[in-house]
Amino acid sequence: MHMVELIRKAKYKLFLNLTRTIRRPDYVATHGLRSWSDSGLYPEAARRAAHNARAFATFKRNASYRQVLEHVSKELGAQYLKQIEEKWPCLIDKIENLKINDQVGNPILETYPHVGKISPTTLRYLKVACDLRELFGELAAFDVVEIGGGYGGQFLLTDQLWQLASWTILDLDPVLQLINRYLECHLIRSVYKPTTLNRFDTRTARFDLAVSNYAFSELPRALQLSYISKVLCKARRGYMTMNSGKAECHGQSMSISELRTYFPALMILDEVPLTSSENYILVWGQR
Repeated sequence: MHMVELIRKAKYKLFLNLTRTIRRPDYVATHGLRSWSDSGLYPEAARRAAHNARAFATFKRNASYRQVLEHVSKELGAQYLKQIEEKWPCLIDKIENLKINDQVGNPILETYPHVGKISPTTLRYLKVACDLRELFGELAAFDVVEIGGGYGGQFLLTDQLWQLASWTILDLDPVLQLINRYLECHLIRSVYKPTTLNRFDTRTARFDLAVSNYAFSELPRALQLSYISKVLCKARRGYMTMNSGKAECHGQSMSISELRTYFPALMILDEVPLTSSENYILVWGQR
């Protein structure tokens, strides 16, 4: 068979596989609940990693997964490391223990001065932990809620630094399946509670801190409102890295002024390092 014909058939087969993937019932059912950065392949990649040993072993290198997570560059990782050294330098002395986040999923590792080989994403999670400590003090005994948990990396590293009371993670069900598998590979000191927004019991929920690394800002406006009424209004403090709200989103996401109607004491901080011109950090309840 002619080489061109072979290539054409291979491309068509790939197209059919992708079509089958994005037409899965769980994709269709959650289409209106996804963030705008998610092509629809991300939850499927998470689901597959949760249930397939081979996929789980290397999920942090999966192309579809890295469209949403695990794509921090070496250069950006160096800037996160600089922030860690300035904000909480003693973390560098504990860095070997904090590389626990790189033991599962075969992440891409980079080499940095003073810390050796480490995932740039791990450095990002540690930089967020430094911000939390700077803004809110020590988090020991905190009840924390996180909107958009990825694979549980932010919780895993925060748990290494403080004995938390609990950490509730809200996300799509396929993502929660991966979080469960990932975190059960480690010994966790605190209690973690993965749940969807629909299964979240809002009646008695109270949190010392709410955290979101971009996830809240990428949700459709209607879903943002639901998270505010069910989750964020239950939190005394908050830290959310945002990539929407500054510019006009044509109703897709809430603006900063709209968010202020629900959180009058909102404080806007620069994202450091700045990963996009429209990014910023929303904080409330800081000391």
